[in-house]
This record gives sequence, C-alpha cells and structure tokens, in this order.
Amino acid sequence: MSRDRQIVERKGGGRKRGRLMMRFGVESLERTGFTMNLSISGAFIRTNHVLRPGTLLQTEIEFPQEKISVWAQVVWAKRVPMELAHLLPCGMGVRFINPGPEWERLFNVWNSGKS
Repeated sequence: MSRDRQIVERKGGGRKRGRLMMRFGVESLERTGFTMNLSISGAFIRTNHVLRPGTLLQTEIEFPQEKISVWAQVVWAKRVPMELAHLLPCGMGVRFINPGPEWERLFNVWNSGKS
C-alpha cells in the first residue's frame, strides 16, 4: 500500500465538535491537549504545545469507553500569545495515518452518541 493511501482521506468532512483528552508527542506521549473537533480522518487539538506542520506524532485519544493510539501528522498549527489563549484557540490540526479498523469502530460509536 502506498504512503498516500495510508493517509486517511476525508470522508464527507464529517467533523464533530467534541472534547476528548488527547496525549501526544514525537518520541513519547509527553503532552496533553483536548480535541475541539474530530473526524474519521483527523482532529483539531487544543494545546499550548504546538508542533510544526509535517511533524509525525504519536497520539492517544481517550474515548469514554476506552483509549486508542493512532499515528498522526501535523497539517497546520496556530500559536497564540499566552495573554490571548483564553480568547483564541491555540493548537494544531492533525491527520491520522493508517488508523485501522479499531479506530474507525471507536470513532463511529462516539460519533453516533452511543458511547
């Protein structure tokens, strides 16, 4: 399978607003943030620890029923001065890389509101 096919493509743009705890990092899960919105293909992570676009990172998303680890790539990043962080969202958009069927199952359960 090519690398292009491993990156999950957006399926209808089905983003859902929701706040889930998300741990992330380049070498380990050393940072914490929260999702602002989530889709089958990616998420916006609200965090003060913004990484550069193109960075590959490990993520762990805490759904109500269980946690799951998924690799992701930073697509865009928005830094906000600390004094404005309570007014403007600071964080980064990530795209999930080859998340697998377990990710899709957990996302669909959460997205349907049955979690």
